[in-house]
Amino acid sequence: AEPAWKALLHRLETRSPEFREVWERHEVVDQRGRTKYIRNARVGLLHVEHTNLWLGPASGPRLVSYPPVDDETRARLERLHRIALATEPK
Repeated sequence: AEPAWKALLHRLETRSPEFREVWERHEVVDQRGRTKYIRNARVGLLHVEHTNLWLGPASGPRLVSYPPVDDETRARLERLHRIALATEPK
């Protein structure tokens, strides 16, 4: 797993007894992701996988992520993050 996912999982497990209980019972359901293409005006085409991690019944709460599919998209997302930080109001 990626370091960001490990950090998120650790944070959720330490701060939420309910999450920890559900996670330990393996009731977090993985619905296979779908590849999406997003065209961003600043960095170009992003190739990501749309993933839903259901934290209970399918109609209940979920965690949605858009991890990059390739290194080029990862680099573009990092560039977009730097742009966002540089244009953030102070």
